[in-house]
Amino acid sequence: MRRILGVLAALFGLGLAQFSVENLKPSLAAVGGTQGFGLEASWHCQLFQPPVGEVRPVLDIAYNVNGNWNGAFLFRYLYPLAESLQAGVGMGVAVPGFQFGNTSLYFRADAEYDLKTTLGAPFFLGGDLGLAGNKLAAQLKVGYRF
Repeated sequence: MRRILGVLAALFGLGLAQFSVENLKPSLAAVGGTQGFGLEASWHCQLFQPPVGEVRPVLDIAYNVNGNWNGAFLFRYLYPLAESLQAGVGMGVAVPGFQFGNTSLYFRADAEYDLKTTLGAPFFLGGDLGLAGNKLAAQLKVGYRF
């Protein structure tokens, strides 16, 4: 019965999703934080839009200078605070080293400042603070949204 309800909930969610390849927003960022310095590639799209803010599924893949790979998939709620500034919270799973036996719940709060109006190019500054399993995960990033 749980499996049937899970499948129905997933199908209902996908049916409501406004997903298309045109809405997929990839970004590449230089990051530094508790997991070291490195690069992060991220993809997200708008799933649905409540009266204020938006809900987005996000896939993050990071590589740091120590040779470690990390991944995360979460749903983020982004709220506009001011022009070009958004803050949000997210919940999902973290997969350190892409070892699926180490998968843990991931809770994250983040903020992002869009520099597009200032620089004329789609750069952004961001930061997030989260809890992946029992480990603190915090980072600052400077990135480019394609």
